[in-house]
Amino acid sequence: MRQCLRFPRPHPIVLIWAAALFFTTIGNIALWKTLWGLIDLNSLHSVLFLASLPVVLFCLFNLMLTPLLALPFLRRPLLILLVVISAACSYFMLHYNVLIDRSMVQNVFETNQAELNAYLSLPLLLTLLALGVLPAAGLALVPTASGAGSIRSLLVWPASALASLLVLLAIGFTFYKDYSSLLRNNRHIRDQVLPLNVVRHTHGYLKGLYSTRQQPLRPIGMDARRIPGPRPKLVIMVVGETARSQNFQLNGYPRATNPQLSRKEDVISFNDVSSCGTATAISVPCMFSQMTRSQYDDVRAATEENVLDILQRTGISVLWRNNNNGGCKGVCERVPTEDMPALKVAGQCVNADGTCYDEVLLHQLGTRIDALNGDALVVLHQLGSHGPTYFERYPAQSRAFSPTCDSNQIQHCSNEALINTYDNTLVHTDRMLGKTIDLLQGYSDQRDVALIYVSDHGESLGERGMYLHGTPYFIAPREQTQVPMVMWFSPEFSRNAGLDLACLRDNALHRAHSHDNVFHSLLGLFGVNSTVYQRDLDVFAGCRASASPAVATSPARQRRLMPVAARNVARYCAARAKSRPAHTAATWASLHSCGLVRGLSG
Repeated sequence: MRQCLRFPRPHPIVLIWAAALFFTTIGNIALWKTLWGLIDLNSLHSVLFLASLPVVLFCLFNLMLTPLLALPFLRRPLLILLVVISAACSYFMLHYNVLIDRSMVQNVFETNQAELNAYLSLPLLLTLLALGVLPAAGLALVPTASGAGSIRSLLVWPASALASLLVLLAIGFTFYKDYSSLLRNNRHIRDQVLPLNVVRHTHGYLKGLYSTRQQPLRPIGMDARRIPGPRPKLVIMVVGETARSQNFQLNGYPRATNPQLSRKEDVISFNDVSSCGTATAISVPCMFSQMTRSQYDDVRAATEENVLDILQRTGISVLWRNNNNGGCKGVCERVPTEDMPALKVAGQCVNADGTCYDEVLLHQLGTRIDALNGDALVVLHQLGSHGPTYFERYPAQSRAFSPTCDSNQIQHCSNEALINTYDNTLVHTDRMLGKTIDLLQGYSDQRDVALIYVSDHGESLGERGMYLHGTPYFIAPREQTQVPMVMWFSPEFSRNAGLDLACLRDNALHRAHSHDNVFHSLLGLFGVNSTVYQRDLDVFAGCRASASPAVATSPARQRRLMPVAARNVARYCAARAKSRPAHTAATWASLHSCGLVRGLSG
């Protein structure tokens, strides 16, 4: 009787078919939302094309998953893992309209507990249960045969794969133009197909990580030489996080998001600055590397020195202070570094996840500056406006706008509340930058001091249904790629460096800039000469007193650009040359070649 009720166990291929069916349907809801909006059902042909899509997806998944049959002890755990990971990805794709690309995979591998806590919510847990745990449990509980029996059983594998391949060829032949047009005009679709996108980009990330570890560090700028100024320089560079240009009051935003900087004299805001990427993992290494955005390669960035290495090698004191829970992405590995959250400064690190307000970056900074000799660069890496828990990025005194969105479920907040909360993060950044300038002014009698602020990338706040950041650059909206860049120089700094601030302000207003400028501008600002330096990417080059005739177009303008001390030396040498031409010819030629007296020789 027991033998009569015993049912034969299905072939293991059934697991593959079940997983393929899952990924073709509810496992890819975000993909189907996109496809439904892209295909216009205006004819029988378009209806048949849409009907072919699930068949194509099923066959693709079947081909991809069939090799798992060769792993009898791992196939079930691997399928379960893919289902659960895909469920988590589905949540972020559906709720925040993000894509799973290489940078997103890198963010997952490099995240920490604080960042994970920012995303934990009941909807996330429910999505994991419905789209992950329950389907995975079904795959785990379905009994299957060993699959190692007869030749007929072994032939099921290639037969299933061959059938899928033939169906794909038939559909491809019938609808070739439709699929070609769909994929060519909507390249982002490939980053929506779960779990293909996860597998492909995880493989790419791990391959790049392995390649990085196999390569030695490649030095650059070994010929770098620095020309010291009359006084030591102190530059504080603040690397912002998730600040977008369009919400900066200094760039024409109608709300008071920069009340402190707006009251400071000589603050220059660049209103057209493009980021290198839409995620910290790309933008931060890129802005400090010699590569431009079009050249950027993450493996090269990780195995090649950056501008901090060059500056430090020329004798400049470099200090990196970090308050970003994603770290410096390898940029600060070879310079002195301080992790501010680890200090647990009272009143600053009050969030349950251990994150701190950005003012913690100024904690005892004066003491650290006093210990730096000669020219110095201090980099302050903010947590800035990182979401989705924007409300945790600022204290009560920076809450300038209300009502606010005090939740990580930002897609459920009103647009007004979400914008208010995000703008409050910028008010706090403004407050921190204002205090930084005040700190620098306290050193102006000892050093030439300056501030540079630039954000790593922007943020989407519901525009076109998109939230957060990390969208592939080729389809990323301006909200994610346009970032604020602000500079301030003490009068002594601009005078001794020969900077024409009026010229710089005009360029900031009318010219486009990008992260490509950071590397070369830092070298130029500290007077570092090297073969890796590109003058055309130095934002200060065209506004120096020793600018080329293309910039200083008239003797009168050159006189205005020239520092007072240099003009006095030039006039003195000119007078000496008239009375003692034989003795001062060499001095005159030297000064003229340095650009100190260009335009005065007549």
